[in-house]
Amino acid sequence: MSHTTQHEEQARQVKAALPGYLEVRETAAAVLVATGKDIGLRLDERDARDLAEAVVDAIHKGAEVRGIAFACDVADLELAAHERYLLPGARQKAASGDSLARAVLHDLEQYVQGAVKLRNELVERLARVGGEWLASRTARAVVPMPAPKGQHRAGAKVAA
Repeated sequence: MSHTTQHEEQARQVKAALPGYLEVRETAAAVLVATGKDIGLRLDERDARDLAEAVVDAIHKGAEVRGIAFACDVADLELAAHERYLLPGARQKAASGDSLARAVLHDLEQYVQGAVKLRNELVERLARVGGEWLASRTARAVVPMPAPKGQHRAGAKVAA
């Protein structure tokens, strides 16, 4: 099995193992219930689920936008690398009249055009999804939860 095939298979397995949005909400609810019990909070399952869903909902879109921004950064790096390292030499060789170099330059330029198109689509998506995220953000005051009566939170064990 080639390295590329191995990497493709590993990437497929990672993608399949990544939790979906609903699974993240379920996990957050389970963690909140367990942590609540560990620190002595008396939350019923519905309250814990509502709190967990609110937390996941609050961070989910920002994480999605960050992922799109990362993809834009990778596309920018790819284009910059081609402009800096590959295209200048290919243009120089093609200008010297080498027919193979002209063909290679043509292929590189087509690749760069495709990468530019992909980058532009990513930037458009970042602007659209990021704009929705920015519009939905509101300043939220963080209010500390009081310690349960008769217990001190400093002495409570928190599962990591």
